[in-house]
Amino acid sequence: MARGLLSPAAMTKDRKPTSLGWATAEPSTGRPPAPPDQDFASPDHEHEPGASYSPASAPPLVGYPAYAAPSPPPHAYNSDPHAGYPPAAAYPAYAAPAQPPYAPYNPPPHGGYPQAAAYPAYTSPQDPPHNQAPSAGYQHGAAPPPAQAAPPVQRPIHKASTGVSQRVRFLRLTYLHLLLAIAAFAGLLRLLVTNPVLGAKVSAPLVKFALGGRWNWGVVLVVFMAVSWVADAWASHARSRAVQYLGLAFYIVAEALIFVPLLAIVEWKTQAILARGGAEPHIVRDAAFVTLGVFTALTASVFLSRKDFSFLRSGLAMASGAALSLIAMSLVFGFNLGLAFSVAMVLLAAGYMLYHTSRVLADHDPRHHVAAALALFSSVALMFWYVIRIFLRARE
Repeated sequence: MARGLLSPAAMTKDRKPTSLGWATAEPSTGRPPAPPDQDFASPDHEHEPGASYSPASAPPLVGYPAYAAPSPPPHAYNSDPHAGYPPAAAYPAYAAPAQPPYAPYNPPPHGGYPQAAAYPAYTSPQDPPHNQAPSAGYQHGAAPPPAQAAPPVQRPIHKASTGVSQRVRFLRLTYLHLLLAIAAFAGLLRLLVTNPVLGAKVSAPLVKFALGGRWNWGVVLVVFMAVSWVADAWASHARSRAVQYLGLAFYIVAEALIFVPLLAIVEWKTQAILARGGAEPHIVRDAAFVTLGVFTALTASVFLSRKDFSFLRSGLAMASGAALSLIAMSLVFGFNLGLAFSVAMVLLAAGYMLYHTSRVLADHDPRHHVAAALALFSSVALMFWYVIRIFLRARE
């Protein structure tokens, strides 16, 4: 490359090797010819002793283009580009970064980091960290202030056992009221059967009217259904605790009264068996044991399995509607509902036991333990009624 840039006249002169190529020299002195005005000097080139050395006076390399110094950056100093780096006074003052709009900022006059008063101290975790200066809040070189801890968030303490304790209390009250309702029913029924005054004033007229004809029995059933609906409404929806207990008591009395004609039939059946020389059938006693045994077994199965029987609701409603339809047809057409109907009603009562027990255990309103006890008592009484009918047929 260097050869292509030399003229034929220069090639006839003496040639001297250098560290960067071949250069011609004068034959008389051995010194290179006077260099043209170039911008770059070789670091290996010698100069006259005692002469001041500068990049502008150094001879260029032969055969190489002049080195063009890069233009200074826009922010650089305003001085001679060939005179080296200027002193610090040639630079403009350090421009501090833009201040966030929410903080007052007074830039320092001589550059560098601002003083502690230039930036506000970081006080809130919501302030954006990227808008804070590296040394904000303290002087340059000083230790940073201790971080301010955010105030603790006040959260309500959740008691995990609150719902469990309320449900346990509700279960205890429900089954306590159920036990009291069964005891009150049994005691009132015994008084209606054995007490002479109540027997003469209440039981005898009721039995005479109810068994006087099938339409009379239909009237008794309709009145009992109306009383049951009112009692359930009082026990379930009233805010007053006294009204709730009044509804439960009203239902117990109605249930005891409707059992009086059935117990009269049981007494007549027992007298007929004894007159024929048979043993005491104990129909009511055995029916009570069977009913309480089935109820206990079904209740234990729900409590142990924790199964939800709320899906039985629609099926129980349809079965109850079908049973009422059959009862109404028997009253209208005069046919007798046999043993199969009694067995089906026992199964319906068992379904109601499962459904009400599941609700009591899972999602029944804890404030309405009286209504829950009434619902369970109604299913027990329904089963007891039809178990007695089954024993009447079985003991013939």
